[in-house]
Amino acid sequence: AQACRSAFSHPVARTFSSGAMGSIAERLKDYHRTLKPKRGDELSMKQVAYSFGGLYAVIHLLQYFDIWTLLILGLIGYVLYRQAQNAVQLVSSPNEESAPTQHQERPSARPKTKAGKKAARGGDSSKD
Repeated sequence: AQACRSAFSHPVARTFSSGAMGSIAERLKDYHRTLKPKRGDELSMKQVAYSFGGLYAVIHLLQYFDIWTLLILGLIGYVLYRQAQNAVQLVSSPNEESAPTQHQERPSARPKTKAGKKAARGGDSSKD
């Protein structure tokens, strides 16, 4: 214990230890402050229920399948879900006639940008 006191009794050691500990304490306080949940960040009961339901479902399915099979099936299910979601979105799009007109407007805008890029690079824009 005497050796520890003598090591910290040196003025340089005292300054270094108090400065380092002070900055570490300040960093910990800031870190703790940023980790505190804000008022709007609390989970709803619906989110908690879905989380526990999903955990229960995974544990239940682990009785019948190994983890790799479940991961592969989950990935396949997610891809199929996204495909179905995109198909429904395409079918239920309200403006089927406006889609071709948008495609017709875009090609007319593209040559202008290409000419602008050629002019910006110093190329001859009179070839168009």
